[in-house]
Amino acid sequence: MYETSTGAPDDVNAPLPEPRWTVQWADGPVPDQRRLRPLTGHSGPVRTVATAIVDGRPVAVSGSWDNTVRVWDLATGEQLHDPVTGRTDPVSSMTAEVLSVATAVADGRPVAFSLHGDDSVLVWDLATGRAAGEFVRLVESAVLDERRVLLTLGADGTLSVADLLTGRRVAAFPSATGIAMLDGRRVVLTVDAVDVDRTVRVWDLATGGRLARSLQVVRTVDLDGRVLAVTAREPDQEADREPDPAADPGEGRLWDLATAEPLDATEAAAALSGGAARLGVTTLTVVHGRAVAVGLDGEEPRLIGPLALARQNGALVRTRARETALLDGRTVALTAEADGTLRIWDLTDDRPRVHGMRVIDAVGASGTAPAFPPGPEREADLWHRISGRGTGPSDSADPVLLTVEQGDTVVVRDRATGQPVGRPLTGHTGKVWDVATTVVDGRPVAVTASADHTLRTWDLSHALAHGGPSRAGHTATVTAVTAAVLDGSPVVVTAGADRTLRVRDLSTGRQVTAPVAGLEGEVTAMVASEVDGRPVIVTAGSGDTLHLLDPVGGDHVGEPVTSHHGRVLALAGATLGGRPVVVTAGTDRTAAIWDLATRRPVGEPLTGHTSRVTAVATTELAGRPVAVTGSWDKTVRLWDLDTGRQIGEPLTGHTDWVTSVATTLIDGRPVAVSRSRDKTVRLWDLATLRETGEPLTGHTDPNGPMVVTTGGARPVMAIGQGQAVRFLDLATGCEVGNEYALPLPAAALAAAPAGRLAVAFGPEIAVLRPAAD
Repeated sequence: MYETSTGAPDDVNAPLPEPRWTVQWADGPVPDQRRLRPLTGHSGPVRTVATAIVDGRPVAVSGSWDNTVRVWDLATGEQLHDPVTGRTDPVSSMTAEVLSVATAVADGRPVAFSLHGDDSVLVWDLATGRAAGEFVRLVESAVLDERRVLLTLGADGTLSVADLLTGRRVAAFPSATGIAMLDGRRVVLTVDAVDVDRTVRVWDLATGGRLARSLQVVRTVDLDGRVLAVTAREPDQEADREPDPAADPGEGRLWDLATAEPLDATEAAAALSGGAARLGVTTLTVVHGRAVAVGLDGEEPRLIGPLALARQNGALVRTRARETALLDGRTVALTAEADGTLRIWDLTDDRPRVHGMRVIDAVGASGTAPAFPPGPEREADLWHRISGRGTGPSDSADPVLLTVEQGDTVVVRDRATGQPVGRPLTGHTGKVWDVATTVVDGRPVAVTASADHTLRTWDLSHALAHGGPSRAGHTATVTAVTAAVLDGSPVVVTAGADRTLRVRDLSTGRQVTAPVAGLEGEVTAMVASEVDGRPVIVTAGSGDTLHLLDPVGGDHVGEPVTSHHGRVLALAGATLGGRPVVVTAGTDRTAAIWDLATRRPVGEPLTGHTSRVTAVATTELAGRPVAVTGSWDKTVRLWDLDTGRQIGEPLTGHTDWVTSVATTLIDGRPVAVSRSRDKTVRLWDLATLRETGEPLTGHTDPNGPMVVTTGGARPVMAIGQGQAVRFLDLATGCEVGNEYALPLPAAALAAAPAGRLAVAFGPEIAVLRPAAD
């Protein structure tokens, strides 16, 4: 019989062999060994992904419809920083969606760029996860009061004036709509978008002083194609002005919107008597007796008259084609940092994504202000570089190309021939939006982003093992699995929701006995033992009874045993006085020992827990058989099976239910491993009844299966985490080997000889082995 406790050599510091796990066989389709681990955390479809190297670690940067950008450590699958988001609109309280992400290295610093639904492009420092700036739209460079400045337009419509000598912002004008020259000075037109009346103002760019605000337009008329506007009388209008007999007492002047000049009294009278009413003009802005702009109902204000005809770059075009320009023959872009500092980025690169960018000084060696000429080069490729999705590794020398095909699959193709290499990468349950590549632990890896809210990583170098033909197996979920010895050969025994029990050769997967059919209910716990020299499988289900089964003859061994637990929640095998026994744990807050030959209890129940006992494991301590139990009362307890008494005080430290326990040897000393709903794993030295080391964290599914196997030179704990099995070196507390991905959640695990591991997922069973075997 294969013992439930596992040991390890005394030299726990011996180097581990290549710690990769591969499929030895499976009774159904072999899981794709290229699939590494899913990256979960997004709450919406993941539509874009890019990769980078941060402090020597490969990372993925993903953007999702949940409006977040996340950074993932590809070696561990963990998120490196808190999720980040784009700008939140103050009026609608809506956060801009993430459209695309790209990565680059700027002066040796890895950065990410995220493009958002409001057309903003943000920069993130991948080492810290903090914002590193926002790309701004370029307007022009100019000289204001002998100061060289750069005019930029933010995605929120703020026109900024930056000193090119210092790179610092010296003025900002929110909601800017146009700039022009007025009496030899540069002015900017703004509109208060929050104000109900959408007040229009004119500002001096050099001084930041306000020159005028808008006058309300009382009425507008159309006279022979001329649009004329009457403004409301202002309190400070000239007191000695001749009254206009045709105007309402509350009205001010009449203006010709084509010439931007006021009409005299005679012209005003004629216009107001003969013109047709016209709608749409709401305000008129007057500076030093000259009309310069009109406000329009539902539209942005416009410069008018000669100012409109002679203006330079008067319209601030809000398009995504204004983030780049030419500087000394190079394509550049600018970012504004939180403190107002501007950075100039060299974008000169002809590849589809942003690569190898560097930050240029804001002032050249000559000290002259850079010029940003308009033209086709300025029709920014920055937006397109970031939004364009690659289809393969960034290095064109790589031999393969990855293409998204059939919606939810990625096909690996030979770059030279275009022919598929191996099977498609399948597993996503939604459309694949994007794919990126990088290198993890020396292996080329693909990262795919999908509408199923996940990213997945794929080992592109892994051999495509098929593991032989599919075998007949269970037709429903495998609920329990254990290892045993049959006729001197190690076997794997499985029980399924189809109420059958099957026995397979551990090495080949070949079924060695006929299926045992007609099990009573679903098997939730199972151990292998021997009674009078013949193999026996002990099972427990959703009820109160134990069943002993002969896996060879397919018969029940004696009558079912009533446990009086209410429900049996866990089983473990042991030897007591040379006789095979099982230890049970149940909902009645007790554990019990059962003699398998007589099918009767040994001694009194093991009492002490104050809530249901959910887990049990057995081992030897100083030559005596002991049991370790875990409970909803958050404690782990040690029991002497000879006396039926508790050894020492309860082991405390967990802050929630204990869901699993296991036993093994580390450095020759017996230890217990406990797992809890508090998402920690703790190690206990059974000789001293003290906790060993710090709690191991990061286990998100506390109810998944857990088992200890050697897996190599020292004990390794295998943990089922959803659709993956993770491996933990108990001597170091570190993850080892590859996280093994499955097409369905892992339902049961069992340790087997030679460090192998039996994994049940859905109706399938597979046996994994360390690659060094």
